[in-house]
Amino acid sequence: MGLFSTKKTGFGLDVGSSAVKLVQLQEGSKGFTLETFAMVELPPDAIGEGMIKDPPVVVDAIKEVVSRAGVKTKDAVLSVSGRELIMKKIQLPKVTAKELGDAIMLEAEHHINLPIDEVYLDHQVVGQSAGQGGTMDVMLVAVKKSKINEYVAVVEEAGLTPVVVDVDAFALQNQYEMNSPETTAEAVALIDIGASIMKTNVVRGGVSIFARDIAFGGNNYTRAISQRLNVPFDRAEAAKKGEEVPGVRWDDLVPSLEAVSRELSLEIQRTFDYFASTAESERISRIVLSGGCAKLSGIDEFLSSSWGIPVEVVKPFQNVQFDPNRFPADDLYAAGPLLAVAVGLGMRRAEDKPA
Repeated sequence: MGLFSTKKTGFGLDVGSSAVKLVQLQEGSKGFTLETFAMVELPPDAIGEGMIKDPPVVVDAIKEVVSRAGVKTKDAVLSVSGRELIMKKIQLPKVTAKELGDAIMLEAEHHINLPIDEVYLDHQVVGQSAGQGGTMDVMLVAVKKSKINEYVAVVEEAGLTPVVVDVDAFALQNQYEMNSPETTAEAVALIDIGASIMKTNVVRGGVSIFARDIAFGGNNYTRAISQRLNVPFDRAEAAKKGEEVPGVRWDDLVPSLEAVSRELSLEIQRTFDYFASTAESERISRIVLSGGCAKLSGIDEFLSSSWGIPVEVVKPFQNVQFDPNRFPADDLYAAGPLLAVAVGLGMRRAEDKPA
């Protein structure tokens, strides 16, 4: 999905709620090779629910992540997520590619509660019935122009050139398909749980059949720990990550972690129920978790036991070649869940046909 793009190549820049992440990949005849990656943490109030609240802090973090990574190009591929993003599968009468653009514009007015001139629109045909006079399923994506402009502005202020603006959920899909190239008839839920937003993309046979963002994430855990133990947010965050925090034992965290995990399970169940209401006898066969929450101890087993379906943690570098002397495998795989979106963005080439 490309909300806009120019004919250049670049690196993946994931400006998330808790950190800015950069991944640069080189594409060759044998697939992708990791050139470099870096992460720079953001304070908790810099970005909230996908909105940039402290642009100068975000600009500085982008400059720092570029410096740490040592990238030479200025061309960045970035993405957005959150409330100002609408993703919806719609059904249209089968039309030619030339007629589709006009049909999308007309249909979008029925599905978007905003003036069309206030949003960027994109679409992808994800299925169609056989024969003449049939129908086609189209994934419609709309994002408020103000949101895109907000992210583009901080990237440009950092001295970079945004060459593609994508959507987190579809960047997840890019890296998943690279690392799981076999397409099956199973519906797989790719769920990225970041600091403040949970992104879900259900894919089947190489196409997205459902996508949804909701405001729920790792900060819910941190706030619960902070309130229960009466400690500042930053200490609660460190404890959540398993770091040593004076006066805080892991056992003290467990009630908060379990309570929020139950909330998380309910939120995912609501998303699955919503998906079930839009799909024809479709069953999710597997969940692939990414984002900071995927690193929480036991979260995959907890969610798997909740629904009785396999849950696995994403491995975005599984089919990426890398120099183990520069990037120790253990470090790379430990960082993997945090870098899934950035890897998907790093795969994008601006001259690609928008996915």
